[in-house]
Amino acid sequence: MIVKRATIEDSNRIFNLANAAFVPSPWPESVFEHELKSPRSQYFILDGGFLGMTQILDEIEINSLAVHPDNQQQGIAQQLLATVFSLPNVTRFLLEVDESNIAAICLYKKMGFSVYYHREKYYKNGHAAIMMERKVSVTN
Repeated sequence: MIVKRATIEDSNRIFNLANAAFVPSPWPESVFEHELKSPRSQYFILDGGFLGMTQILDEIEINSLAVHPDNQQQGIAQQLLATVFSLPNVTRFLLEVDESNIAAICLYKKMGFSVYYHREKYYKNGHAAIMMERKVSVTN
């Protein structure tokens, strides 16, 4: 599996993956198109999954991570996260996850994230958002 940086040409593929993973996608395809054009956003994609992120200075916020249901439990999310973790000069990774997404929370903890805050009733379904972070010490 080879992770590549997504381009605007990948927006439909990313939308289709999000639509399958989130049933349906909480974002229209135009959101992905806009983010793929933004200098602060980056998307990484491989067969069966994608990760979208925004970097500001030394922090990266993971905005979306999706794996097609047919491709789950194959290490795709771990490989996408590892790709982002290898980016230089980053001291903190942030993300939020629905409290009911136990599989994702377990994965994020396995990948070094810890919970730092709960946003009660954050999602439209009334669930809380679990705010997680992974801190990294940068050596020069």
